[in-house]
Amino acid sequence: MAKRMVAGLIPLFLGMGCSGALELGGGPEGDARLTADVYTWECTDLGDTLWEGVYGFTVALEYAPDRVQSRELPASGSCTAELSMFPKDAGNAGADIPGTDGDPSWKTTTAEGDLDTMADGFWYDNALGDNHSCFLPEEIVSSGIELTDAASLSGATTPSAGTLTQVTLGDGTGVGGLDFGEDTEVSWEADGWDESWIQVRMEREGQSWGTVTCNTTGLDSFNVDNRVWSQLNGDLQVEYINLYVGFQNNDEFEAESGIKVDTVTRAIHVEVVGEI
Repeated sequence: MAKRMVAGLIPLFLGMGCSGALELGGGPEGDARLTADVYTWECTDLGDTLWEGVYGFTVALEYAPDRVQSRELPASGSCTAELSMFPKDAGNAGADIPGTDGDPSWKTTTAEGDLDTMADGFWYDNALGDNHSCFLPEEIVSSGIELTDAASLSGATTPSAGTLTQVTLGDGTGVGGLDFGEDTEVSWEADGWDESWIQVRMEREGQSWGTVTCNTTGLDSFNVDNRVWSQLNGDLQVEYINLYVGFQNNDEFEAESGIKVDTVTRAIHVEVVGEI
């Protein structure tokens, strides 16, 4: 893997100490999901020190009453095809949040931003822009982000982040991503996360042409082998096969109205670094 160094780090610290009215809901149906995603890449001081630095930070809100799209992982050690870990909309049930006038926002104790409408029931903010940095994930979103200007959903707050020190890929990894069919050992140093997963994603022009997601919760390494490749079409002409190594903490916010919001904070190592 090529070593990278980003100079002139921007003075952006989005750690927070705010608290929301968090409590577990009583029913299985989700109405909304608030996700804070920190994307990482390999940073170096041009010496022997390597660490996971942040090159992207996004906030997404989905609102689809009783039909928020499932992101439930398979059993630990198992893999499943076509699980949508990076939605671009809220599905057919996407709707406006009752009582809102304009787009919702998010905030921490030191920063804030607006969520732009991307589709019915789907709002998004690329909070870091193209300012690729080498900050640690916990410096960007230490204690989660809080939803504001969202009527009864206001106050929903994503969980605290864990730590992600390093992600290492073994043989079988090319500069442009994974080689189809080759076994690749992935290992990591991380702590303080509820769940972890990897996703192998075949991509062309920024679009997915097939994905396999594996649950790695409780593990510190995973071998990308035939249990992954057998679920993908090697005849497809794609630009690269990307690897995402994700870690997440989950919680739930229930509004007084009964609306349930799944709240998620994730750190995601990306092998082929592109635009968010």
